[in-house]
Amino acid sequence: MQAFVEHLANICEDRGARATLRRSAAFAPGEDVRAFPFVEPFLPDEAPASERRAFYLCAMLYAMHGQHQQGRSLAKAFGALWRKKDQRPSLEKRFIALLEADADGLSEHLRQIVMLLKEEAFDHAALLTDLRELMKPYTTERQNRIRARWAKDFYRSETRATDASTAADTSEPAATPLP
Repeated sequence: MQAFVEHLANICEDRGARATLRRSAAFAPGEDVRAFPFVEPFLPDEAPASERRAFYLCAMLYAMHGQHQQGRSLAKAFGALWRKKDQRPSLEKRFIALLEADADGLSEHLRQIVMLLKEEAFDHAALLTDLRELMKPYTTERQNRIRARWAKDFYRSETRATDASTAADTSEPAATPLP
């Protein structure tokens, strides 16, 4: 997944390629033939339709957003924006709509959220990993776990998560037995 995101970062330096991927938003993921040269080389042989849609959706979102921060989920970035905007109810409603979206509605909800995340970077490779599961046409336990993780990332502040890990790191080390 990381190699694909690095590829997207490289091709999006070309304004024409980036514009092509952004324009693919007018189509269902994977249906704009002009985007094929940028995505097809990274698809596994005999990739199911759901996986193809995940890769094309990720490419389009990267072209729209263009900011990658490894280890920071889209939900964490959107939660940070929500807190910066004084927990505006309209932002939370968009996030809940994303969590409730099925495979067909996911693209539209993600586009809306990514357009709002202008200054909040997130991990596009992690998003692609999640999309490969979420784009499947049926609900699975994995999809439910992804949605629960996204909700946790959205509602927990990044400073709270950092404080918890710092507290764990500053605890006294375990005693070493003497010989």
